[in-house]
Amino acid sequence: MNGVVSPFEVMRLHRYARRLRIWETNYGRDCGWVIERQGKAIAILTEPRWEEMFWDSYRMEIVAGDGELRAQMLTKEFWARAESEGLLWRNREFAEIAEYAFPALSPFPEPGRLMTRGLSLAIGDPYPWDRIVLWMRSWFRRWRG
Repeated sequence: MNGVVSPFEVMRLHRYARRLRIWETNYGRDCGWVIERQGKAIAILTEPRWEEMFWDSYRMEIVAGDGELRAQMLTKEFWARAESEGLLWRNREFAEIAEYAFPALSPFPEPGRLMTRGLSLAIGDPYPWDRIVLWMRSWFRRWRG
């Protein structure tokens, strides 16, 4: 061993650190999401809240510039045709797309919140040793202040 770290090992460590971060953010949920339509951001989802089994709601900030689109986004009918609108759900921190995300048929549990299903990054569950590493990372974070 000459003390040099190979690029492969660096990539592997980077991938593992990324997986740890995804688990720490509740599979990306806590990072928030950007809803895109035709390549442009139309809404930002933050403050996830569990609603019921498999369903989460997010505070929705509409950022679309088009006034007509902004008005449509406040209707149940717009979200009922989300798939045909070609909406993409992109994670704010990891820039990955949640391929199977969709809004609820009754998308507004309360004004300003959008209920969705499938907004998470699919990486599998942590193994027992990963949970130890996650615990150590949270402990060090608290210790550092």
